[in-house]
Amino acid sequence: MSQNVGIGTSTPTDGKLHVVNSGNSTAGMFSDGTTGVALINENNRPGVGLNMYYSGSDYKFKGAGFGGLFFYVPGEGRMTYYSSTVTGTPGAAVAFRGIMTLEANGTVGIGTTSPNFSRVEIHGPSNTSHLLTSGGSNKPGISHSAPFDLSPSLGFNLYYANAFRFMSPGYGAQIQYSPSTGILYFSTTQTNGATGDLALFNSSSVAIDSNGYLGVGTTAPKARLHATSAVIGASASLPAAGYVLSVDGKVICEEVKVQNSTAWPDYVFEEQYPMLTLTELEQRVMQQKHLPGMLSASDVDAGQGYELGDMQKRLLERVEVLYRYMFLMNKENQALKAELQALKGALDKKP
Repeated sequence: MSQNVGIGTSTPTDGKLHVVNSGNSTAGMFSDGTTGVALINENNRPGVGLNMYYSGSDYKFKGAGFGGLFFYVPGEGRMTYYSSTVTGTPGAAVAFRGIMTLEANGTVGIGTTSPNFSRVEIHGPSNTSHLLTSGGSNKPGISHSAPFDLSPSLGFNLYYANAFRFMSPGYGAQIQYSPSTGILYFSTTQTNGATGDLALFNSSSVAIDSNGYLGVGTTAPKARLHATSAVIGASASLPAAGYVLSVDGKVICEEVKVQNSTAWPDYVFEEQYPMLTLTELEQRVMQQKHLPGMLSASDVDAGQGYELGDMQKRLLERVEVLYRYMFLMNKENQALKAELQALKGALDKKP
C-alpha cells in the first residue's frame, strides 16, 4: 500500500514526500556530494538552487564553480533566474546578478528583473550585441546593440563585440541613432570580410539630423538635402573630375545665380587696360579664328566644355571692350565732324 512520507509534518498530504521547514532555510538538497539541487523557501518565495543552498542568512555554494537560482514570487506572479557573478568554493557566500525574468502577464526580461517597456526587454553591456537573428551559424542576419555613447544600432550581417564585426563573409551595413546629437546614420562597409573580421565603414553614407536635414556623404547636413557629390541622369559614370554634380541631360529652371570669386571685367574701363587697334584686332582674330580671351571651337568640341560663370565674364569683357572701341570711334567721328564743319565754314567765307 502506497504511503506518503512527511518530514516536519504529521500530515503529509501534498505529495509522496512532504517536507515542512520553519523560517527561511533549505527544505531539501539532492546532491552527489560535490554539487546538487536545493529546494529553498526564502520569505515565502519558493526557489530552486543550482549548486547552492540557503543557510538561513545568505546563499552559499554547494560545490566549486558557478551557481544559479530560480525564484518565484506567488504574490506578483514573477519568476526570476539569477546567476552568481563569479565562481566560488563550497560554503562560500554567493553574489548574484539577475539574468532573466518572466512576469505573470508573459513579459520577459533578459538582463533585467523589472521589464517595463515591452513584451521582451533586453538589457546588456555596450560592448556586445543584445539580440541577433540569422539563418544559422556563419549566416547573415540582423543584430541589435548600443555601443559607443549608448547609441542604439541595427547591424546587417554585422554584430558588435567591442567593435562591429561580420556575421558571415561579405559586406555589411548599420543603422545607428545618437540620442546626444539627434542624428540618424546609415553606413555601409568599405570592403567585405570574413566571419568575425573587423568592419570598417564608409564615412556615413546617409545622415538625418533633428532638423530633418538629409546628408549624403556628410555627417553634418546643412540643408534639406546636402550631398557631397551627385550624378543625375542615365549615365553610369562618376562625377566629372573636380566637380560635385554631373547631369546627363537637360536642366531647366527659372533662375541660375553664379557667384564668381575672380575680378569682374569693369577693369576694362581703366586707362591702363591694353587696347589693340582695330587693325591689330582684325589680324589676330583672322589668324586665331576667335576673339581674344575666348575659348576656341577646338577646346569646346574636344569635350572640355566651358564654365557658365567664366563664359559670362569673358563675354562681358568682350562687350565692354566693344564699348571702348565705340567710344574711341565716336571721339574720332566727332573730331571729323568738327574738322568738316571748319572746312565748310572756311569754304563758305571765300568770295
